[in-house]
Amino acid sequence: MMAKGKKTKADWMDNLIGLFSPKTKMKRLQYKFAADVIRRKYEGASIGRRTSGWRTASTSANSEISMAMTKLRDRARDLVRNNPWASRGLQVIESNVVGKGIQTQIRIKSGRNTARREEDLNRKWKAWAGTVACDYDGMHTLAGLQRLAMRSTVEGGECIVRLRKTSRKTVLGPDGEMIEVPPIALQLLEGDFLDQNKLSSEASGSNRIIQGVEINPNGQREAYHLFTDHPGSLSINLVTSSKTVRIPADEISHIYRSDRPGQIRGISWLAPIIIRLRDLDEFEDAELVRQKISSMFTAFIHDLEGIDDGLTEQEIENQLGEKMEPGLIEILPPGKDVKLAVPPSKEGYASYVNAFLHSVASGLGITYESLTGDLSQTNFSSARLGKLEMNRNIDAWQHILMLNRFMSPTFNWFLQGCELIGQKTNGARALFTPPRRELIDPTKEIPALKDAVRSGFMTLSDIVRQGGHDPESHFDEMSQDNKMIDKLGLVLDSDPRKDQSNAAGQ
Repeated sequence: MMAKGKKTKADWMDNLIGLFSPKTKMKRLQYKFAADVIRRKYEGASIGRRTSGWRTASTSANSEISMAMTKLRDRARDLVRNNPWASRGLQVIESNVVGKGIQTQIRIKSGRNTARREEDLNRKWKAWAGTVACDYDGMHTLAGLQRLAMRSTVEGGECIVRLRKTSRKTVLGPDGEMIEVPPIALQLLEGDFLDQNKLSSEASGSNRIIQGVEINPNGQREAYHLFTDHPGSLSINLVTSSKTVRIPADEISHIYRSDRPGQIRGISWLAPIIIRLRDLDEFEDAELVRQKISSMFTAFIHDLEGIDDGLTEQEIENQLGEKMEPGLIEILPPGKDVKLAVPPSKEGYASYVNAFLHSVASGLGITYESLTGDLSQTNFSSARLGKLEMNRNIDAWQHILMLNRFMSPTFNWFLQGCELIGQKTNGARALFTPPRRELIDPTKEIPALKDAVRSGFMTLSDIVRQGGHDPESHFDEMSQDNKMIDKLGLVLDSDPRKDQSNAAGQ
């Protein structure tokens, strides 16, 4: 009997043949492929000394936001209150996105009495949106609410627009007549009003609640759970501040920037630069203290003779000053000497702050020049290219946030309110006009716009809207001006009907 574990000649032969079998060859190829993958892996996913302190988590957008939203929002507001660069960044975004307000022109495509219905709706809109009748708190026109909503969205990450029903009322219209306006108003609320601790178990039926937003089984928003009072108010007690009400989703417009699919709540736009702004604050404070210390030039006079004038040790100590002041001359008593620590010099302060502010501007999506007003390092071409890039962000914020999430729901609520007072609104649609943008080089851009209209690439109304004006009001005013000019018999170069310089071309 053969000893256990001892291989025969036949066994060795079988193993040798097995090395060349298809199955073994496939395994060797798999091992080789795995080794190649390891060698060619993503460097950013490697584990080693350079990434040892890099902590990451595969959490969802809502999980990340729920853990950080409140702290980021509070810190962002503190920076806006106390840091000039954070406050300036907010102003730049708010002014460029909203400006004097997004204008609205109502159009009705077809139907009976189209022109008259259009005129009635536009008059009601101007009477409602152009007065404080649109504000539930009675403080702002619609343009003011737009600016407030955009500011709250950037600073706190989100803004809640709530539809509120009001009593029927009439207001003074744009032509001085009394107009009945829809019995509705808008109430703006900060994101703090959404109860982020509301649990899914508290939802009705099969709905679930995520950070105060109630979602149905199809993933659509059903309702919002809002506090009756601001949870941070000092004038209410804990019992009152914890009360919530369920508001249907069709009465709420939730404005926030979505950075990830499935994101329920918004996060402050200052989140990527909060630490940098805080560090910059501390750095500038330290530099200011250093400059103050450096400016304390003090002269010390030593008594070389060392004559004893009969003063006691305590009296000598009392004669010495305890503070340094600019221009101070201190006479030292015999036997006393003063040695001062030389404050370290800080070279490159301007370039350091400059680099810091470049990162702050990039984090907000605006240009360094618009944030600081510093144009010393730019020429016309570079400033124009930077402005064009920033304008792309402005366009996105205007259309995605203000037009789609603020103006469109507001206009739909306005039409519902008009129906309540007997105004027919079928077929009505809105044309929104964002605020005008100043031309960078008018001598070149105006002829280009004129050529675009003549070539049919743009309409004259498009050009007027780019200037931030309502085309209907613009052309009405132009018609009135032309009638007045004709009545007075004036001939102006600004009147294309009378300008002879382009007569041949026309």
